[in-house]
Amino acid sequence: MGVGLTLVRRLAEMHQGTVGVHSAGIGKGSEFVLRLPALVEPAPAETLSQPEFLADGAPLRRVLLVEDNVDAARSLGELLEIWGHEVHLAYDGLEAVEAACRTKPEVVLLDIGLPGMDGYQVARALRREPAFPPLLIVAVTGYGQSEDLARSQEAGIDHTWSSRSTWERSRP
Repeated sequence: MGVGLTLVRRLAEMHQGTVGVHSAGIGKGSEFVLRLPALVEPAPAETLSQPEFLADGAPLRRVLLVEDNVDAARSLGELLEIWGHEVHLAYDGLEAVEAACRTKPEVVLLDIGLPGMDGYQVARALRREPAFPPLLIVAVTGYGQSEDLARSQEAGIDHTWSSRSTWERSRP
């Protein structure tokens, strides 16, 4: 549930909506309720064609998205592609390092809780690689405690986006 539920909650909040979760107990399943306000009138087509943050002429990016939840990775990857970015996916730490060497991303969106090689280890490996151009590493994670942010900074992660906090700058 980590990054996927965090992503859904943030997207809902961005649209003045809410997300709620309820369970009657172990083995009884879970109910997820997403509520979004209805539009009174449709937005003009030109508004829908490009996100606001790209409308200012910001260049599109080569993005490596590292997330072990395949559905969450594919969904976020598709959203980034709709916005015009070139997106590469990796589902574990070792695959992330290999994909980064192959694709030379400008931005890495990195889950911390990965199988095998965790996100901190991936960030360290990427920072040691001299062949990379300047690289922005953003941890997208449920780990948002102060000790997690300190570990992110130590590993070379630039920013952290967590379900427990807003955007945090990891590095000075």
